[in-house]
Amino acid sequence: MPEIVERADVVIVGSRCAGTAMAAPLARAGRSVVVLDRAAFPSDTLSTHVLFPMGVSEVAKIGALDRILALQPSRMTHLQIDLLGAGRTEKFREVDGIDYGISVPRVDQDAALLATTRDAGADVREQCAVTRIVRDNGRAIGIEYTDPAGTTRQIRANLVVGADGRHSTVAHQVGVWEPYRRSRNGRGMVFRYLDDPAADTTWASTLWEGRTEDTIAFAFPCTPKGRLLVLFMGPRAEVAEARADGEAYFARKVSEFPILAERIAGARNQSKIRATGQTHAYFRRSSGPGWALIGDAGHFKDPVLGQGMRDAMWMGRRLAEHVVDVLDDPKALDDATRAWERARDLECLPTYHYGNLETRIPAVPPEILAAVVNGVGGTELSDIHQRLVKPQGVYTVPRLVRAIFSAVRQRGPSPRMLLEFGELAATELAIRAELRAAQSYPGRMPGLGAVVGEHSDDEPWSRPPRETERRAHRNGPVDAIVTRTSAAGPDVDILDLARVDGQKWPAWEPGAHIDLHLPSGRVRQYSLCSSAEDELILRIAVLLEPEGKGGSVEIHDLADGSPVRVGGPRNNFAMQDAAEYLFVAGGIGITPLLPMIASASAAGRSWRLLYRGRGVDRMPFGAELAERHGDRVTLSNAERDPRPDIEGMIAELPSGAAVYCCGPNGLMDAVVDLASHRDDISAHIERFVPTVKKCGADTPFSVALAASKTTVTVPVGTSMLDALRTVVADLPASCENGLCGSCEVAVLRGRPDHRDDIIAPSERSRTDITYPCVSRSLDPELTIDA
Repeated sequence: MPEIVERADVVIVGSRCAGTAMAAPLARAGRSVVVLDRAAFPSDTLSTHVLFPMGVSEVAKIGALDRILALQPSRMTHLQIDLLGAGRTEKFREVDGIDYGISVPRVDQDAALLATTRDAGADVREQCAVTRIVRDNGRAIGIEYTDPAGTTRQIRANLVVGADGRHSTVAHQVGVWEPYRRSRNGRGMVFRYLDDPAADTTWASTLWEGRTEDTIAFAFPCTPKGRLLVLFMGPRAEVAEARADGEAYFARKVSEFPILAERIAGARNQSKIRATGQTHAYFRRSSGPGWALIGDAGHFKDPVLGQGMRDAMWMGRRLAEHVVDVLDDPKALDDATRAWERARDLECLPTYHYGNLETRIPAVPPEILAAVVNGVGGTELSDIHQRLVKPQGVYTVPRLVRAIFSAVRQRGPSPRMLLEFGELAATELAIRAELRAAQSYPGRMPGLGAVVGEHSDDEPWSRPPRETERRAHRNGPVDAIVTRTSAAGPDVDILDLARVDGQKWPAWEPGAHIDLHLPSGRVRQYSLCSSAEDELILRIAVLLEPEGKGGSVEIHDLADGSPVRVGGPRNNFAMQDAAEYLFVAGGIGITPLLPMIASASAAGRSWRLLYRGRGVDRMPFGAELAERHGDRVTLSNAERDPRPDIEGMIAELPSGAAVYCCGPNGLMDAVVDLASHRDDISAHIERFVPTVKKCGADTPFSVALAASKTTVTVPVGTSMLDALRTVVADLPASCENGLCGSCEVAVLRGRPDHRDDIIAPSERSRTDITYPCVSRSLDPELTIDA
């Protein structure tokens, strides 16, 4: 049980745009609201932070506008669009008495929203990490978290709200981690700040947008007045170029836009360049018994039109309005959150489709857009940015058809062009059909895919948070004994481990491993191969490696009753929900797959196993698996069998399948490569030998430890972990090769330089965690929760 249990009407996890927008009005209405955030504020977050008048109106409704205006932002009253000689300038329409937009860096904006929320009466708590959702008969009834002192606390509440971003602990805990609908942005984002040489001209009140064949460029007059944010949204592949040589990339992109080049000529005080290729448009299920998701945790994230922050605040405010009077009635509350989610979907769906159109690479021919721009009137284009008109009300089918004919006349007809235009027209018609259906259909609409222009996403949706595991690491390893040893082959020993205190082991899932602390002081990592339902025994299987570093030899000498210590369990190889599974094992790599096979079988899922070994005695558990599961199991003996047709097995997998592989690096590399040719399946591997990575030159940086209230310098040639140990001597760590995850720490500010083998390549832009044994920092200072 937690040490402290409290009570509130609503608990909100996440205190930025969405969380504050919901908390402030609820608190003013007399409801008790607790807001938790893992960060210590002021805290930065990667964002291009533009608000149009409708977004500024949301800030005013929170009550934070006076604080924001005290930061002296530039006020953008006009939108200017330039592309292929077509130009248009529009004055923003007034919304709730506000006729200007602003662009305030998130570190300042979020601090202002937080202060306003506290003034409204909400209880906002920083540096608090939520570890689990408390449930009763499937209903969320509260949360459990650790405070800055490490004390475990629990808050019981009528409603639990996740406003904690894409990597949402709440979404993971309530079982909606994977979006039911998503589309990968074909564009990356590269931006920087600079002093605006045109700050004394009309440019200072103009939001400028320009386009080329493949790039959208923006210039936002920023905060304080006289600063400018310049953003390029080119093909996502260009993010790597920008990170490799940011100055050269930035200069090249500026030269592609003569108007922009002239505007910022001679600009001084230019900031470092920031970049990301990780923006998706997506929908998660966002309401359920006693819970709801707002902000990035459960909505379409606008990747082009700059409505992400406005949407988050609007969603938070509207959810507060839906639930404020029914928080004490569970059934009415659940009806209200579902009604709110439906209203949210209807609001965001049109722009979701427009965002997919705008983020397509190759892009829609600019001649088409130019022809549409030349045909609009009034404030139609700026109204799209404001959500005062739906995009399909401006980019109408007749206008698109006229624009297509205009483009054909300019470029000349070709089969490829006509096919491209035909696909665009068909997609637009399908979108309009869906929008009409959504008005009357009460359910969610997944799986429409390419027919409505969604971009296929061939990468897994990121790793769920592991807060519960991180808390276990902080408690350190526990004393255990070897209760039983047995053999699974001539060179493989099985060890059953129990706690000395007789308590249950922490819950774990297939793919988990432990740190085994041996009597000699050596620490080794081994996958669990027992049943996850056995709470008293953890089982591992260890291959004897006489030429290794001595760990396996020592383990094979252990007898029943031998004392050891166990850290974990931890899971860097978690089994995700999939339509079908292909398990591929090499030798002792079968161990983490055994619980996965058991889980898939128990759930009635379709699966196959390919098990390859250098000989029959090098495939522990192989005969048992074949006898139990029959033709689902293929045993491949390298002494007599040809190389297995892994390519064919992967090609036969249905869409939505997952491949899990553990074994020699060559086998795992081959599986990843073969699976990469399928856009509709995912591949997962677990390494025990670090890969060789291409990293930039090391530079010194500092690490601020929020809990310890101290700062350490990490010089070149010293690992971050070693530097941290000068302050926190007992910081958990095991392999120190970026493989096991035992040294994971939460990042509160700054951008880690991930060099581990745990975080997937598609998630290298993550800024919430790092593994200090091998990783460094992209920024001069990193702030961590330690």
